[in-house]
Amino acid sequence: MEKTCCFAGHRKIYDNEMKQKISEVIEFIYTEEKVKNFLVGNYGDFDRISARVVSEFKKAHNDIKLEMVIPYLTKDINSNLEYYKMFDNIFIPDIPINTPFKAKIIKTNEYMINNSELLISYINYTWGGAYATYEYAKKKSLNIINLGQYKRSVF
Repeated sequence: MEKTCCFAGHRKIYDNEMKQKISEVIEFIYTEEKVKNFLVGNYGDFDRISARVVSEFKKAHNDIKLEMVIPYLTKDINSNLEYYKMFDNIFIPDIPINTPFKAKIIKTNEYMINNSELLISYINYTWGGAYATYEYAKKKSLNIINLGQYKRSVF
């Protein structure tokens, strides 16, 4: 059975090795875990690096599917068309129309978690949307590979 992986990470990346780290994880989960579907957002360095790594991997593995999940349309899609061509699909999940604007990103991240078996994250600190997504994934018992420095303390 094919599995799905999603990504969540902080907006800024301060790790020059991140592309290589993501690449190694993608190779492993494709080979060992049979992950062939990838869901990625569009808010920050980690999402963009992850999307590019999966897109490159996809060139050698045509059974990969890369989808972008966004909370709402922006004009960036029209002005950055070349970037968006790498995706097999770009879609907005079914989010209630009365959801407050800022909460739509949270609901989009929850959609990705709810439709995945694995999360690749880049979490270094305990605040922000990426951390909230990481915590949501833990509550849903997703397998998580964190490429950041955050390690949960056990008390």
